[in-house]
Amino acid sequence: MTATHRAGAAGVRRPGTPAGRYLRSTATNERADGPPGPDAADVFARAFAAVARLRFRVDTPLPAISASVAAAARRHPAPSLPVREAEMLIRQALGEYVPTAGITGAQGTAVHLLIFAALVDEMALTDDEIDELIAGAEAADAADMAKPARRGPESVSGEPAAAPS
Repeated sequence: MTATHRAGAAGVRRPGTPAGRYLRSTATNERADGPPGPDAADVFARAFAAVARLRFRVDTPLPAISASVAAAARRHPAPSLPVREAEMLIRQALGEYVPTAGITGAQGTAVHLLIFAALVDEMALTDDEIDELIAGAEAADAADMAKPARRGPESVSGEPAAAPS
């Protein structure tokens, strides 16, 4: 149980997929029950985008984003956090067009996991709030997967690729 854990509030959604449970364990510094599963990248990307939009406003100056990314890199020195890529993916999650084609899947996944964990820690979210963010990402992914045809081209963040303005 983490310091911010409270008895589950009625109606709070809990992570229900291996990917969601893995992301939660990463964010709360608990041991994962198992691997995240083959489709985890989509859930990670959606949860990352949600927490980025919760933490930053669209007009947040780059130095503020950079400060959060630098703090995350200091907290997670072992798995090298690709700082430039993290800043770009946050900016993309906020709706800005940034070139992400050079970001590998492994870099994107590292950013999604580590920045998600860092931002929920930075904002001191409770376990229930973390669970709601993750469950929302899972629900959006499940709804998207249920559609007959998958969306068009996606960016590394899991959001539809933004066209240049």
